[in-house]
Amino acid sequence: MPRRTTRAHCSRVQDANEPLELVVERLTYGGDGLAHHDGQVVFVPYVAPGDRVRARIVERRPGFARAELCDVVGEGHARTAPRCPLFGRCGGCQWQHLAIPAQRAAKTAIVAEQLARLGGLRDVDVRPARSGDDAWGYRARITLLVEGRRLGFRRARSNALVEIDDCAIADPALVAHLGITREWVARLRAAPNRLTLARAADGVVLVADTRRSPGPTDVEATEDLLARHASVRGAVLSGAGARIVVGDPHVPVPLEPDLQLEVPADAFTQVNPSANLLLVATVLELAGGVAGWRVLDLYCGAGNFTLPLARRGADVLGIERSEPAVAAGRANAARLGIPAARFLRGAAAPELARLPAEALDLVVLDPPRAGAADLVPLLVARRPRRVVYVSCDPATLARDAGVLVAGGYRPGRVQPIDLFPHTYHIETVAEFVLK
Repeated sequence: MPRRTTRAHCSRVQDANEPLELVVERLTYGGDGLAHHDGQVVFVPYVAPGDRVRARIVERRPGFARAELCDVVGEGHARTAPRCPLFGRCGGCQWQHLAIPAQRAAKTAIVAEQLARLGGLRDVDVRPARSGDDAWGYRARITLLVEGRRLGFRRARSNALVEIDDCAIADPALVAHLGITREWVARLRAAPNRLTLARAADGVVLVADTRRSPGPTDVEATEDLLARHASVRGAVLSGAGARIVVGDPHVPVPLEPDLQLEVPADAFTQVNPSANLLLVATVLELAGGVAGWRVLDLYCGAGNFTLPLARRGADVLGIERSEPAVAAGRANAARLGIPAARFLRGAAAPELARLPAEALDLVVLDPPRAGAADLVPLLVARRPRRVVYVSCDPATLARDAGVLVAGGYRPGRVQPIDLFPHTYHIETVAEFVLK
């Protein structure tokens, strides 16, 4: 998207209203800017705090309206030029037009606002957002939509595909393999819905989620690809209950400077390696001294927090529903000689309900975006001395935090971590201590 959106773009919207002139006050969760007009809230995308803009209303709802940006009349101090030519069309990034300090300040404010508005938690100790080393080229894994031989991301505010040949936030090694990936897709008979490229130690691993079960022809095509391209270290094909591995599917996941997981590329891992180091360090900091503690790590994946906690002397049980992740966690615990890290496969809430009613010193949970509404009441009933909640959605964190506080927990430090620069997404680590 060019630095200024043109009036012609605005005029394509079929709306009789003349454009409004608005002053953008702040950014909101979801990526839009917030302004007011005649006492009504108006949300506008691709704006910066302090911008004066012309925008046309495209949707009215009780209490607010949504508008499309026509033109930036006066730029706020945080506005900058986006690096990607597809910005504004591709839905992968929402904030490339914002300077990095402004992005992090907005994310800090959003976490505090969501905790107050949705969780009723005011005067919480929300620390300034921290970040990893890189704001560009940081993603060690990207997942693309597939339509025929076309690979790309969803268009902004649409399900349509925007084909890509580059990505400013992806590791350059992944971008360099897009052509090879298209070649592979063209030869697969089990057509993929989605395709993931993940950075391996000396190349990439490809993961195809296929519409039907992959067969021998797909395996042959994959073996041939690996034979002709040494930098493709492995591939995983999954569909209709089948999972086929060709080559080495493992990717490195750094947890601490001297600790690294080896995880199959189709298991969940954080996409930003340098920021994941910071995330793990923050969880350990908020957990406190854990030697001799009984610890549960819920939604543990392949052991992102399980293994660092266990190597500090805690007895840790990780619970995770993904079979490849649990297998990887067990294999890494054995490889690294950390027997105090144990793994149980299953859904977090039912497995927690089945565990013996023993005293717990610490529970770490890292649920998906939907949060842990079914699990938090069980936690309150079990009354662990400390809870460290890792969240990728401040709205569901706020909801669940309200339940914890109502159940007798005091909120402590809240540390936002910017794992996803140039997007509105934010990871948050929150501490809760039993009163």
